[in-house]
Amino acid sequence: MAGKLTLSPRPPFAYRAGATVLHRAPAGIKFISVIAISAVCFTSVYGLGASILVLLAASAAARIPPWQLLRGSRLLALLSLFIVLMKTFFPLTPEIYHPGGLAEGLVTALRIFVPYAAAALLFAVTTMRSLRRSIAAVELALKKTFAPRGKKQHVAFFSLGLTLMLGFIPRFFDLWEASAFACDARSCKRGLRRLFLLIPLVTERMMESAADTALALQARGLNS
Repeated sequence: MAGKLTLSPRPPFAYRAGATVLHRAPAGIKFISVIAISAVCFTSVYGLGASILVLLAASAAARIPPWQLLRGSRLLALLSLFIVLMKTFFPLTPEIYHPGGLAEGLVTALRIFVPYAAAALLFAVTTMRSLRRSIAAVELALKKTFAPRGKKQHVAFFSLGLTLMLGFIPRFFDLWEASAFACDARSCKRGLRRLFLLIPLVTERMMESAADTALALQARGLNS
């Protein structure tokens, strides 16, 4: 008999309904904050520490355990481990082990995870509709001020394209989790074999989803 199946927890980058301060904050400010946190963490070690503290505080304000923001980051963990090993061990040198390289590798690994966790927190407390409305308000105001007369100024194409692009991130993880759960239901073993099964399947479904979205936009006259 197959092992006992358990329902998969909430997929990575999924929205979590709530009424916290972060949920009620303007979506545009949250989006800019994620960009700022991701940029500051690469400036210096102090910037990295400040970014982590801000991220932990925001996670507590949203009532989301910080470790839940790292769901789906297994490939990032493998990449980080590879970076740490490459910076720590040099087999072709007299001194194989370099303690300074270990610290540098750990800092680099943290800098990889901070933007990922910040983006996960953004998606957890922000709907794509609210994000589009927030960005569209700025875009339409700029169009009204700077765009030449005669052009379409009532449609925020940039905010639409941006939110559609961002919306595919949680959709990808949702499809991946659903496909992985289907593999578990069919007793498909974990490992490279499952990976080779899931990648083409999820890629095909994402392409179908993109095609459906494009048709829906064309039907609404938003294909220009």
